[in-house]
Amino acid sequence: MSEKMTRIRLPGQRAWSGLQDWGEHSAAEIIALARHYAAHLRNQAELIDAATDDEFQVDLVRGVHRQHLLKSIQVSIRQQEK
Repeated sequence: MSEKMTRIRLPGQRAWSGLQDWGEHSAAEIIALARHYAAHLRNQAELIDAATDDEFQVDLVRGVHRQHLLKSIQVSIRQQEK
């Protein structure tokens, strides 16, 4: 048996775009959740845009949910400063 989900998207977005959450939500609840999620994504995008290339930590890992570090491809200069 599949779980009930509430999905929100804007017209023109692909079906897999947008956001969904477990259970049944009112329109106001899911719109507020979508706006909160968008604010988080906006913040992440601003951090990425403001960073220099050498500030990124780049690792090779095995696994999706539980990740095991295989090797560091690039060590962040922030990590080197510690």
